[in-house]
Amino acid sequence: MISKVYTLPAGTEPTADIVSGLITGSQRKECLELYERLYAYYMSEAVASREAPHQLLAITNHARYIVKTNVGYLLGNPATYLAAENVDIEPLLTVYRKQTISNLDVENATDTSIFGHAFERVYVNKDAETRSTRIDPRNIILVYDDTVQHEKMFAIIYQPSVNEKGEIVRDAYDMTILTPTIAMERKLKDGILSGDEEVPHSFGEVPVVEYLNSSDRVGDFEPVISLLDAYNILQSDRVIDRERLVDAILAFYGMDLGKEDQEDLKESRTIAGVPSDAKIEYIVKNINEADADVLRSAILADIHKISMTPDMSDQNFAGNSSGVALQYKLLAFEQHVKDKERYFENALIDRFRLYNGVLASVKKMRTIEPSEIDIVFRRALPQNDLEVSQMINNLMDIVDRETLVSRLSFVQDAKETVKLAQEEQEKSLKLGNYGINKADEPDDQTDSDDPLDEE
Repeated sequence: MISKVYTLPAGTEPTADIVSGLITGSQRKECLELYERLYAYYMSEAVASREAPHQLLAITNHARYIVKTNVGYLLGNPATYLAAENVDIEPLLTVYRKQTISNLDVENATDTSIFGHAFERVYVNKDAETRSTRIDPRNIILVYDDTVQHEKMFAIIYQPSVNEKGEIVRDAYDMTILTPTIAMERKLKDGILSGDEEVPHSFGEVPVVEYLNSSDRVGDFEPVISLLDAYNILQSDRVIDRERLVDAILAFYGMDLGKEDQEDLKESRTIAGVPSDAKIEYIVKNINEADADVLRSAILADIHKISMTPDMSDQNFAGNSSGVALQYKLLAFEQHVKDKERYFENALIDRFRLYNGVLASVKKMRTIEPSEIDIVFRRALPQNDLEVSQMINNLMDIVDRETLVSRLSFVQDAKETVKLAQEEQEKSLKLGNYGINKADEPDDQTDSDDPLDEE
């Protein structure tokens, strides 16, 4: 398996030799070849090959289906952040909302699903605002030290240099080198680094977050590439057989067909004057569609089984299935996405720490420990809110309200929803017994028709 992680001895500096070796080394070349292949499958550009070249006429993009299904299930509803009591994370969430951070989360989740990992750079813009941007895995190398903690040492974000005509310059790269203290703008040409622009930053660590899909950095469809090839080859062969059937050879037995007769046959599609002892038939290959379809179904089932991504068009997901039955059918998928969720949550906490450090340095919020926040992922599946509401009522005195309310599918911000509900309840109490306005009650000062009152 190709290693997608780069490690060097602790204390290694990003010198010209080190940077050049990382970018042009065999490990990087193998990684780039794998990245390009994975992206080609995702974009329906992959071409399967055997010992002899094989033409693919029909490409069923299961790779894209697998990626979109996994990402949609994980982040169809944006991740939400809950804080411990008396912990204010609103300044940080405001910064997130200003840049619509949930869109970036989807981009990073898509990269992790395709390439096995994703990268995000955190920076401070010209308006002194903290921001994040996605970095294509094909354009970044994040280097860890070789200690047991695997601390980030530096990151290289690079792309090929181009000249005034827009042509790529061979063996030349424009790059940004990020260390725990500074961001350096450099050019690499023929193994020599040039440039002296350096900008210090206050993150206290390399401001790059790596999102993992799994501990071995394997994408969601990477283990089933051979099955994807087999499926597409089978489907293409069936298409080719159909084309050959249309262009089948017409054989004549017991008669000769002149050139003029051939032209007439091609034009009118009929022929006359056939001898009684002659025979005409097409020479075709017998196609057993039933066997081919059995093989196709078997390969398709293996694709979904090994990638742990359900086939939503399968009749097992009929609309009359109970919620528990559907959950059982989604068990492997759910366990797979939970693994993805744990690694994704770790990366979101790393990003939170970077943002929190900058905001704390300018006194906009205090330093918050990861244990003081909780990141909640809500599955993008049809929900039975009636059943959830019954669960909430049963657990009202056992679990805090914010956690319970967050389980409702239509609630976007559980903390804000609980706050608004409390405010409405307080208003109702002020008006009277839960909504009865005292102004509507009988006035003791009004006149009475009772003669006893006149006495």
